[in-house]
Amino acid sequence: MIEMFEKFRCTQLLEFDACTRCNECLEWCPVYQEIKEERFVPWDTMSEEDKLGFTPKYRILKMREMLNKKYGLRALIFGPREITKEELERYRDQTYMCTTCGTCRTVCEGRLDTVSLWETTREMLVEEGVGPYGKQSRFLEILKSGNMYEAKQEERLCWLPSDIEFKKEAEVAYFVGCTAAFRAQKVAVASVRVLDELGVPFTLLGEEELCCGSVLMRSGQPSPLVENYIIKNIENLRKRGVKKVVFSCAGCMKTATLDWPKYWGKELPFETLTLPQYILQLVDEGYELDLKPVRKKVTYHDPCHTGRHLGIYEPPRRLIQMIPGLEFVEMKRTRELQRCCGAGGAVKAGIPQLALAISKRRVKDAIEVDAEMLISTCPFCRRNLRDGIKEMGIDMEMEDLMVILAEAMGLDTEVPENPYLYKS
Repeated sequence: MIEMFEKFRCTQLLEFDACTRCNECLEWCPVYQEIKEERFVPWDTMSEEDKLGFTPKYRILKMREMLNKKYGLRALIFGPREITKEELERYRDQTYMCTTCGTCRTVCEGRLDTVSLWETTREMLVEEGVGPYGKQSRFLEILKSGNMYEAKQEERLCWLPSDIEFKKEAEVAYFVGCTAAFRAQKVAVASVRVLDELGVPFTLLGEEELCCGSVLMRSGQPSPLVENYIIKNIENLRKRGVKKVVFSCAGCMKTATLDWPKYWGKELPFETLTLPQYILQLVDEGYELDLKPVRKKVTYHDPCHTGRHLGIYEPPRRLIQMIPGLEFVEMKRTRELQRCCGAGGAVKAGIPQLALAISKRRVKDAIEVDAEMLISTCPFCRRNLRDGIKEMGIDMEMEDLMVILAEAMGLDTEVPENPYLYKS
């Protein structure tokens, strides 16, 4: 067990000792709120310590306690104490019941990098043989297919309209992502339609596009498979002469921007951009968008990955406000304090009922401002928030910004018949 904490950097070990116990994270954590109010656990019969176990503060203090068992003053004098498997399993259940949304990092008075702590903690639990959680243990096997849905790699472009042509080599590449390719295909269709209409020569990796690695990293399972996929993705993009990679998936965007360079060992040979960022670059260079009115009262949901984690707040809002007819209103919790959609951190796969409850809470935020439509820039947020709307049985739309933009441009966003169409 001595090697147990070797995953943590020195700065992370210091952060475990830096929590001031201010309880600010308890007020903002979306998971704690739902567990407390929706009773996903036997709340009424649980001890106060167990209840607090689902909070960011507790996870830090519990890790501090385990560190002290091994390396604290008492351990130095009397010898280290055992950390039992049961103790680790209990800690696992609490640690994986987290979307890694980063709200706790935003509100933390000590500015602790909690997201990094949670991901490294999950890696530690996996190495100790007690993680990951539930169905998340299948991720590694699933991703041997090249994507997170066990779909056929040769069908990566099954959604592509027959009239859309892409280049073998180009300075711009659209990295589609697993979810847009196999589950939210309308997002992928809208994205290429917009690029094509703008006259952008772009390339697609097709069956050479492999999972970005996000799902394994967020669940504490970085592996040689992840490294292999990342290196292959980078090399496949580089050999096509790509200078800019644009993303419609917030998770892919974050992973490529923050995680890929660590595996590549140096700066990436291309720039990473969300599609709204790239489109606005073209607008700023003089391209004029010919947009038809879209009569809707809309609000925007910031994906955690591109919002809190990358600080990309203005581009999607600016693009929304360029579309005539849209009445844009902000929800009470927005930008760095927005409420997570509930799907992140592998919670959608591991604890789907929790992901659904958080999504319903976010939908209620939109209801409070009388929005007719929720807009986001992540197919995974789109998917989970749609599940929340369906569960609530309300008359509200949830759509990706690229779909709205494509329709405002008068473009056809219909998805061609394909084996995965029914899941989109």
